[in-house]
Amino acid sequence: MTDTAAAMSESQKQALLRRALDLMNRNEIVAAEAALVGLLGDFPEEPDALQLLGVQRRAQGRFEEAEDLYRRSLTVKSDQPQVHHNLGNLLYSTGRYPEAVVAQRDAIRLKSNYVEAYLNLGLALLMTGDFVDAEQSFRAALRIQPNFMFAKQSLAVALNEQNRPKEAEALLRQTLALGSRDPRQIAALEHNLGVSVKMQGRFEEALRLFDAAQAKVPDLAMADYNRGNTLQQLGRLEEAVSCYRRAIGRNPLNMVAHRDLNALLYRLGRDSEFLRSYDEVAALYPDVGALPLDKGQFLFLKEDFDRAEEEFRRAARLRPNDVAPHDGLGLILASRGEFDAAIAEHETAVGMEPDNVQAWRNFSRTLVRAGDAKKAIEAAERALAILPEDQGSLAIWSVALRAQGDSRDEALNDYENFVQVFELAPPEGYADMDAFNHDLNAYLDRLHRDKRECIDQTLRRGTQTLDNLFGKGHLLVERLRTRIDEAVGTYIEKLRDNDKHPLLKRRSKEFGYSASWSSRLHDCGFHTNHVHPKGWISSAYYIALPDAVADPKAKEGWLQFGAPDFDAGLKDAVRRVEKPAPGKLVLFPSYMWHGTVPFHSEQSRTTIAFDVVPR
Repeated sequence: MTDTAAAMSESQKQALLRRALDLMNRNEIVAAEAALVGLLGDFPEEPDALQLLGVQRRAQGRFEEAEDLYRRSLTVKSDQPQVHHNLGNLLYSTGRYPEAVVAQRDAIRLKSNYVEAYLNLGLALLMTGDFVDAEQSFRAALRIQPNFMFAKQSLAVALNEQNRPKEAEALLRQTLALGSRDPRQIAALEHNLGVSVKMQGRFEEALRLFDAAQAKVPDLAMADYNRGNTLQQLGRLEEAVSCYRRAIGRNPLNMVAHRDLNALLYRLGRDSEFLRSYDEVAALYPDVGALPLDKGQFLFLKEDFDRAEEEFRRAARLRPNDVAPHDGLGLILASRGEFDAAIAEHETAVGMEPDNVQAWRNFSRTLVRAGDAKKAIEAAERALAILPEDQGSLAIWSVALRAQGDSRDEALNDYENFVQVFELAPPEGYADMDAFNHDLNAYLDRLHRDKRECIDQTLRRGTQTLDNLFGKGHLLVERLRTRIDEAVGTYIEKLRDNDKHPLLKRRSKEFGYSASWSSRLHDCGFHTNHVHPKGWISSAYYIALPDAVADPKAKEGWLQFGAPDFDAGLKDAVRRVEKPAPGKLVLFPSYMWHGTVPFHSEQSRTTIAFDVVPR
């Protein structure tokens, strides 16, 4: 082709592109598509035509074709920030959040002031659970465009997710003060402000903010769901059920609303309604794998393993790239002693995602049950190589070491020194602990509202408070916390420095609390053997106890350490027991297996527990 012919060809191509773009801008979709298809017939590798047709295909809901067109455009010409951005948006809309993160980062690499890419990068990071990086991405967007309201709104979400609601509240109030003519924008800001004040325990104020938001936008996403959460905190449980049902009615695939609705129905003892929402929505969306996956996880927690297996197998067919169904199937098959089949499922899971900590941890668990402690150690160490402070992986590693006769288990747990008992002094305003515990127990009555335990907790035959107790305005709890702070400080002070030990290497005089709650066990109640995955140091403080704990032979209601929650073939699995007493606080590593012996009594057993984390 001569230079003149090439120039004419390029001129013709650009003219066709301008025509197609003009047709798209005038919303003449059919004509625009015909122009683009025609242009690609003559110039099949034209990157602009490929990406514009990709935009058309996405608008038509033809996502696979759109993705292919975007990627073809980038293969021809990789330095197109807008195409990376469009690809990232498409990946986000189809739930492929880690890939969306990569695409948006590519867009920003090519265009450092790409404010929309920073925003959508932050949104994708929120969905992956990387709230710290999401915060940084939203802040970067705001440095470029300081009054970008949606970026401020999204930054508040990231702050809330990091349990920084006061900062989120200040930001949202500042943003609302700027004013907006868009009622949806104002409603979204008011809704997020409601979430922030709810997190600070101001539940009535949160409801008023949700009311204000929904008055402007009745179908506001997540408003009914968050209203349901708030009503639960106020003890208005029937109203909360109705809110969750409305949230699902507005968005049948709102999976968090399904989870919280069914968790609440279980605690209310409404077994005929439990899990029905999944079946109702699955009839409308039979190809959505999230529905059987979530239902299967509830059935697994209920120990209804046959029905859970059916749901996990269906989820595995519908979500062929998802590790979770195979992980669940491995655990179910292991519980029946079908170890070859269980191991095959776990191998599938870790093969699909070699960096999945939970998959390696559960593989190790099954290998211990199958009697292969050596491979179990290796699997647990793979998990710890990925996330060295994962408390669940440390716990399984401990069991595998012990099953293998490896002395590292003793060094890890050191039951004599790492389990410490404190007799707390009476809090301010009280002469003795009996009087204080009497008042505290009575106060906690109003927070123990459920009819039975949470399905996803270790408590059996009793109830547990929902929200964190510390820092929520519970006066008696805060008085107790002063004494707890003193005991935790003493516990940490006694720890020796050792940068190779999982407990000791995290030693810090500065600490906080990742969770705090109250448990109340009734007749035949107990805690299954468990660990605390989000802690560093965990605890049990005793408020009220049944007379049954007095018998040193039966040890009913006593705290026991060392035994896992499955048969690992260990001789003398329990390594230490502690007799509870009102006013006693027991502290121990969060990865240490612990549980309680069931008791028989008409009297309840009430405790407060918490998880400490270093700062």
